[in-house]
Amino acid sequence: MTGPEENPVPTHTPRPRRPRWLPSPAMAVAMVALFVSLSGGAYAVSVARNSVGHQQIRTGAVRSSEIKNSSISTRDVSRNARRSLKGAAGPQGPVGPAGPTGVTYHAGFSSGGPIRGNSNSNQQIANGTGQIVGFDRDVSACEAVATLTTSGGDIDVPPGRITVRPNGARVEVRTYDSDGTPRGLPFNLIVVC
Repeated sequence: MTGPEENPVPTHTPRPRRPRWLPSPAMAVAMVALFVSLSGGAYAVSVARNSVGHQQIRTGAVRSSEIKNSSISTRDVSRNARRSLKGAAGPQGPVGPAGPTGVTYHAGFSSGGPIRGNSNSNQQIANGTGQIVGFDRDVSACEAVATLTTSGGDIDVPPGRITVRPNGARVEVRTYDSDGTPRGLPFNLIVVC
């Protein structure tokens, strides 16, 4: 009689156990892929800056679409290439409108005050501190320049200083001795508009 205590016959054979220190095949493939990807990045980082030059690049290998816009200047291009970029001069453009004509007034004054020579100065007023020279138009936006000069047979210009101030159709001119005392000295006046 056979009872339940008898050993049953196994229906399948158990798989042998793998040692714990060996990775699974999927893990082994993942480790190899990780190693290759990390070593490739390290190789790319180890390439020195500006180490790729004309000797490493084949002729015609780099095209215009592969170059960043505005990254190449004329100094980066050969002389022959620069010469080929120059074209013939074009036709001359039309003549532009004429600009305003410059107006220049001038007058010379002796130490006594009368005008020695002038253009378009129509009045002169002498007062205790200087001269006021009038013109036929507003000269307040013009530049006035005056210099001390000689009078009569004098060779040397007298020491002193001179100031000018355009004011409407007049220019106020004041002359001073070298010590700053107001004095009528000969001068030339130029007004440029």
